[in-house]
Amino acid sequence: RTMWKDRALAAVGVLYLASVSAFAPTPAVARLRPLTAASSRWTSIELHMQQQAPSPDKSWNFGRFAETFTFFNGNPLLKLVPFVSSGAPTVPRPSPVSTSSSETVVWDFSSINKDEFSALWAPLDDVVMGGVSASQITQAEHGASLSGVTTSQNNGGFCSARTRNVDPAYDLSGFTGVALRVKCERGMRYKIILRDREGWDTVAWCHSFDTVAGKWADLKVPFAAFIPVVRGNRITADNPIDASSVFSVQVMLSKYEYSGELNPNFTEGPFQLDFGPIRAYKDPTVMAEPRGQAMQL
Repeated sequence: RTMWKDRALAAVGVLYLASVSAFAPTPAVARLRPLTAASSRWTSIELHMQQQAPSPDKSWNFGRFAETFTFFNGNPLLKLVPFVSSGAPTVPRPSPVSTSSSETVVWDFSSINKDEFSALWAPLDDVVMGGVSASQITQAEHGASLSGVTTSQNNGGFCSARTRNVDPAYDLSGFTGVALRVKCERGMRYKIILRDREGWDTVAWCHSFDTVAGKWADLKVPFAAFIPVVRGNRITADNPIDASSVFSVQVMLSKYEYSGELNPNFTEGPFQLDFGPIRAYKDPTVMAEPRGQAMQL
């Protein structure tokens, strides 16, 4: 049985690597949009973002889809092999760091190295549903930056970065909500998303927030302000988010709000969202604005 299992795993690995290699996405450097005289329509800020971010694919990229899917959901071919675990990949839960009696850093960036960051965070763009928008997530002095280019081509229109599920989940039941510093040069509306169940395609607890163009702002979102969403559509949940079981976090820029509604503060094209460590906070007096307006610092 052991020999059969080893041979099966080897065969699955070969098939998978062959399929991904055949459709491998071009390197991020090769996808950088070149700057030309024709780019004069962009502002200097947009030019900078355009230079830094990967450009969208000309058509749907199976290789990038496979890369994204397996990062968050594992190798689907392993589901065909008996005696082999085929669940969604997880990472050991980073230890939260208490910074004060009222705040704890949950997802930090300064305390992890490049390999740990790459094992935890990855882009999750509309390529998973046939789109061609493209983004990247990188460490930065302030924390992290999500940059890319959104496009409505192929019925797409969103870019995001998400963590793999942590194991075990975070117990944030003693806190009011989550907080982070954010900045977007173009001042658009984003979403922060938490998940309180294992797996990658589970209920997404979402909250939309507006940024102030070029200004750092401190966003605080009570758990009570998160709404349940499945694949972009609002749903009715029997209970609020389970703050005692938080597996992952995600930040997203999308053409859409929820249930087909358009994002009123969205511009297609290059973007960059800078954000700091994601903290859990205790403050029962803090309430989110109706549209999650960040408080300017």
